[in-house]
Parts: sequence; structure tokens; C-alpha cells
Amino acid sequence: MPEGERTCDLLIIGAGPAGCTAALYGARAGLDTLMLSPGEATGMLAKAPLVGNFPGQIEPLPGKDLLARLREQALHAGAEHRLEAVTFVQFGSPDLMIAAGQTLYHAGAVVIATGAMAPAKPVPGEEEYQGRGVCYCVACDGPLFAAREVLVVGEDEQAAEEALALSGICTAVTLATPTVTLQFPEDLQRALASRENVTLETGLRLQAILGNGTVTGASFRDHDGAERILSAPGVFLYLRGRAPATGFLQGALELDEKGYVITDELCQTSAPGVFAAGDVRSKQVRQNVTALGEGCTAALIAEKLVRKGAAVRSDRGG
Repeated sequence: MPEGERTCDLLIIGAGPAGCTAALYGARAGLDTLMLSPGEATGMLAKAPLVGNFPGQIEPLPGKDLLARLREQALHAGAEHRLEAVTFVQFGSPDLMIAAGQTLYHAGAVVIATGAMAPAKPVPGEEEYQGRGVCYCVACDGPLFAAREVLVVGEDEQAAEEALALSGICTAVTLATPTVTLQFPEDLQRALASRENVTLETGLRLQAILGNGTVTGASFRDHDGAERILSAPGVFLYLRGRAPATGFLQGALELDEKGYVITDELCQTSAPGVFAAGDVRSKQVRQNVTALGEGCTAALIAEKLVRKGAAVRSDRGG
């Protein structure tokens, strides 16, 4: 059981782009603002080798460096960051309670910004070569492989769409799927077939990422058990998809069929005073810039709630 208690105006669970932005806006608004996360640099942004699509950038930066800047900006504005994992929440009105570490927190408003990460065990070589050829996002890392060859490994719609995007950047794209029969829609199959620089390799199960300082390719087993090695300096992995980090909620909020938090356009969830921002939110686009905007929105609406003590209605027009 928690040994101490702490009360704050705005509590943010997660310290990625959405969480840090919410903390920045909350602190600048004069709210007692606290972020909770297991570590200082966690999530998808921290794993990106270089990020070049962030507004205001001239030169690309490693994702962990960009995240460190966002965190420091929030702390400089007056937010507090505690390295604790949340284990329990109770979102009753008007008291919002969060247990983390040895402390029970009481908040006027809460922002869920825990993101979405692939949950499965990485293949051999994957962690070793993160930032050195292993990638998870074409929008973030695709330009690093302009006029070069890449592998895309996956079997779902996202893998097919990312292979198509890479075909406009790279000289050659090989999409390797573990199933013999393609699992994504026929329109995507036709689109891939129309690209001269895209090769489909079916029935290949990824065994390991290969490299020598940087990625040189990947090894696979075909459906007969024979080893296949495909060479390329970049490997984009979409085998596991993304899983929202919402297990700690334990039914406290309404989720969609994939486990993402359902919100309105003001980032308000099914529980009064609780917001969601970033990749954990049910939506179509998951990018750093959308996470920033949602973190801002959540904090600004949370401030109105904390100051006025009443729920904020979303403006749907009409």
C-alpha cells in the first residue's frame, strides 16, 4: 500500500511528447503540475535514431535528445517529474486517485499520455541495432534511406502502406511477410504490384537482425525451414503492430476495440476530469506533432476544469 500522499492540480501519466507538452502548458498556466513515468526517456520517440520532421528543426536530432529538450522545457516552466510507474487508478468524481511507487496521488485533473508500444519480445539483434538501421516509422526514419535499399517486415495493412511510402524514397523495397497468403486488402496488393522497385517475399519468418556496427540485413526461415538472408542497410519492423499502454487503467476508462482510450475532440475521456493525449488516444494519425497538439489541448481544457470546478463541454458547432 502507498505510504504517503500528494495532491496536485494536474497529474500527467507519461512523459513523451504529449505528456511533456501537457506539463509545459499546465505549469505555465500556474497549475501544480506533476508527471509520472517509469523512466526519463521512454516510448517511440526515444527509440527513433533521427527525427527530421519536427516543426522548427533544421538538422535532424536523435529522438532521445529531442525528448530530453521537451522534458527540460516542461521542468523549466515549473512542472515536476517523478520516475514512478502507475499501478492503480480510481477516477471517481470529484476525487481522482492514482497510486504510483509508495505514494497515493490526488489530482484535480489527469492526462493519460502513456503512448503505444509494441509489446512482444524483440528478435535477436533488434535492440542492438536500434538507431543503426532498425526502424519503426517511415515518416520519422524513411528519409535516412533515400536512394538506398530497405527491408519491410510485416503482414498487416500498416506494413503494406509503409512499404508503398518507402518505394517513393528508396531504390528498392523488399516486403517480407511471415504468411504465404497476403493478409492486407487487395487494393494495397495491386498498388504494391504496380511499383517496379517493390519485391514481395512471402512465407518468411524473421529470425534475427544482422549487422556489423550497423544493419546489413536480416535472416529468415521459409515455410520449408530453410534459412534465407536478405541484405539491406535498413529494416523497418511492423510484425507486432502497436499496443496502447492502458493495462494499468483496469476498466477505469472507455476504450475502443483495440484498447485505445476513446475521447472527444477536446481530449476528454469517459471519466470527468480525465483526458488522453498522444498515441494512447483512439484516432487515425499518430505522429509527434499530433501528440504535441493533443497535450496542449488536454492541458488547456484541464486548466478550465480545475479553475472552474465544472466539466467542459466540447464545441461541436451548430
